[in-house]
Amino acid sequence: MAIDLDWKAAYREIRLLNWITLAVLSAASAVVWDAPSTLGIILGGLVIMTNFGLLQHTIRRAFSSEGTMTGSKASVIVKYYVRLLGLGVVLFLLVGWGWINPVGLAVGLSTVFIGIIGFGIRRACKLYIREAT
Repeated sequence: MAIDLDWKAAYREIRLLNWITLAVLSAASAVVWDAPSTLGIILGGLVIMTNFGLLQHTIRRAFSSEGTMTGSKASVIVKYYVRLLGLGVVLFLLVGWGWINPVGLAVGLSTVFIGIIGFGIRRACKLYIREAT
């Protein structure tokens, strides 16, 4: 059984699920937690979604539409570590300033993970329903 996947549509769906996840987590936090926790969720979500977008951009530029690598492996690896270092600096500054709750930040950082899990569950359900009919 072959699974056809339009990567552009999949990325758009994952990105939409990320925004929905961030909105739901932020709204729930605004009701249940304090302002530093809510701010941590919002900033954590924005930071990780930016990081995810940069990763997607790097990968798309490194490979052709046929799947062959167009750039050098070293370039992709260097960009990965530069992005990781930048993420570390941003997280260090956010926690170091003390304006946000680290637990809220951790919850916000999980938005992309939740979005990808949601995408996988939706795809599995669609596949199951298609096979069942």
